[in-house]
Amino acid sequence: MLDLNVELKLERIRCYDEGDGPGNAEPYLWTVFFKADGETLVVNTDGPAPPFLQGPPTVIGTPGNHGNLGTSSVDAGDTVAIPAIIGEWRTVLKPIPLTTQFGALREVGGMMGVIAVLMEEDGTPASAIQRGHEALDRNVRDRLASLLGTLGISKQEPTEADVAALSDAIGGAVKDAIADGVSVLDWIGAFGNMDDQIGSAVFRFSHGQLESMGGAPIPFARRWRNEGDWEIFGSVKATAIPRRDEACCAGLRDLLAEQGRRLEELERRLAKAEADKALAKMLTRPRKRANRVSEPIVK
Repeated sequence: MLDLNVELKLERIRCYDEGDGPGNAEPYLWTVFFKADGETLVVNTDGPAPPFLQGPPTVIGTPGNHGNLGTSSVDAGDTVAIPAIIGEWRTVLKPIPLTTQFGALREVGGMMGVIAVLMEEDGTPASAIQRGHEALDRNVRDRLASLLGTLGISKQEPTEADVAALSDAIGGAVKDAIADGVSVLDWIGAFGNMDDQIGSAVFRFSHGQLESMGGAPIPFARRWRNEGDWEIFGSVKATAIPRRDEACCAGLRDLLAEQGRRLEELERRLAKAEADKALAKMLTRPRKRANRVSEPIVK
């Protein structure tokens, strides 16, 4: 399992019916990106308890005030491009390591994604909108942490039911926070026409799903037939980051060490052979006879 460079984009919103009665709609979008991976998490396999995920998820909020889509007039048939500041996220998704190897398992895959809440501006004051946006960030963090607490070796990914429940719970929390921030005077001043929540969605992608695509993009979309008829589109793609295989590197180091030992042995043998050759040459060299002076014969 490799580290992945991931690029997630919410690209555009299509309006089929603005659903705002006379006049055009004024949509705005809240987004929160998240991931649960080896950057902040481990699978604790050390204790007597069953293995469990330990650590916090990564949660990235974005600006979420009125008008953040760059338009204040959307009618049926219009398509709104989502600005990069609220619609794009680039990150590295890392496998989640086990604190102690579990059989042959050393790591598991995590997940990443985005939570989107599409709103339509009417008469809700900016202070209440800010309160709802803060509730979104807080609830994503808290509810993701609770969801991760249910995962482990036997259940490595949330189910579709888990994701649907997460989306509903976060959407409900946002509605409640906004409602709590609207006073009676605000409501009367807007003639009861408060901002509408068109819909919320969780787009989630697992490490294995992204890696298996080999760099090809995965398109996604969600349509809401509430407060009109709207659809959001996006895509995600991931490219693997090659990394050295530790087992391969260890084997290569052992091989190089063995080759080094063999080379040293060959050098010792060569040195001994050279010494033996020099000694043999010296021992087999012919000796020179000494010159003898003839003594005179005495008669």
